[in-house]
Amino acid sequence: GVKRRHAAIKASNVDTLQGQFSGYGATGTIIARTLDRLAIKQPLQDWENETIEQVVNAFVDEKFPTVLALNKIDHPDADKNVSKIARLVPPERIVLCSAISEVFLRRLVKQEYIRYIPGSEFVDSREDLLELGEDPDAAGSGLKEMDEKLKTRIENLKDMVLYRFGSTGVNQVLTRASELLGLVAVFPVRNIGTFGSGEAGTGAERAAVFRDCVLVKKGSTVGDVYRKVMGDAPLAFVETVGGIRVSEEDEVGPGKNDILSFKVGRG
Repeated sequence: GVKRRHAAIKASNVDTLQGQFSGYGATGTIIARTLDRLAIKQPLQDWENETIEQVVNAFVDEKFPTVLALNKIDHPDADKNVSKIARLVPPERIVLCSAISEVFLRRLVKQEYIRYIPGSEFVDSREDLLELGEDPDAAGSGLKEMDEKLKTRIENLKDMVLYRFGSTGVNQVLTRASELLGLVAVFPVRNIGTFGSGEAGTGAERAAVFRDCVLVKKGSTVGDVYRKVMGDAPLAFVETVGGIRVSEEDEVGPGKNDILSFKVGRG
């Protein structure tokens, strides 16, 4: 029925598919991108079932981009389950993670037992700081002693998750999702020298490095980010890494103007 009607009214492939996928919020732009991805030029009435299946799958990927967070990688049977899924899903759509490990580490940071940056593979305890020649009791970095049970839990977590997979994977899920959506992560900071959110030199600031993150579309400018963060407040100037001033018209991107310090006021 759809093929006959398509041929009878001499509709374009985009128009017919937009009608068929209208319940999923399809737009002409999304349909066009879907067909471009598959490089399909033949008229819809000539499509085989295999082509239709390819179009449906490509539309789902275009309209509903998905990242699979394979959680609980710290479990003994994780490898077997990951292997099953990996055979069916492209590797760029998969992120291995252990949410409970991330929660545990962040709780220990809050309780001042460890130093840990979310997304990294490194965990420093009081003993580690002593081995590195740092003062574990210094202002802003004082860490508590851990009992043997807690030390064992952390060592097991390092072996089973951090050293094996490179991180808990939680931050990587968010990063992969933003990449898939074509978004750029921009970090507004108060102090461009320390990347902190407070005044220079304070312990509180060191704990709040890269505290804030804003996701913007590719092609966005410094001015777009400023208005998203600061609204209509007057802008004096903007600095990026190294204290370099940038223009509102400069584009942001991964590694390019993605760390910004906004100075409010009349320039």
